[in-house]
Amino acid sequence: MKKSLIVLGAIAVVLLMVSTATAVPQVHSTLLMKTVNEIEQKRVILEGKFGVCTEKLEDVSFNVQPEGIIDTIIAIILFLINLLNSIIQFVLNIMQIGNLILALIDAIMTFIDVITQFIEWILELFNPEEFTIVQ
Repeated sequence: MKKSLIVLGAIAVVLLMVSTATAVPQVHSTLLMKTVNEIEQKRVILEGKFGVCTEKLEDVSFNVQPEGIIDTIIAIILFLINLLNSIIQFVLNIMQIGNLILALIDAIMTFIDVITQFIEWILELFNPEEFTIVQ
């Protein structure tokens, strides 16, 4: 009887230890699930972008099976025209990014000017004699 109670107690302790060792606390599992969800969202976004890039690549390359030398030359010329068009579109996109950066720099400079005027206005409140113009 004593041996069976000791064996059952030992089995219960082992099961309890295994269950606590394998259980993930709620705090850690929430952070882990949030990280897993973020990774999954990024994977879905990347798959979508990959699909768009694949479609664009399919638009540039087309399946033409030339029958003669003239058809081959025409296919090469069409491919080069499509490739050049894609390069031009890429350069235009880069130039638009440059224009956005210039607009952002102008906005930051305007913001700095407004901050400077605000600081001068605050200083004028505390020291009105220094900033008043005597005529």
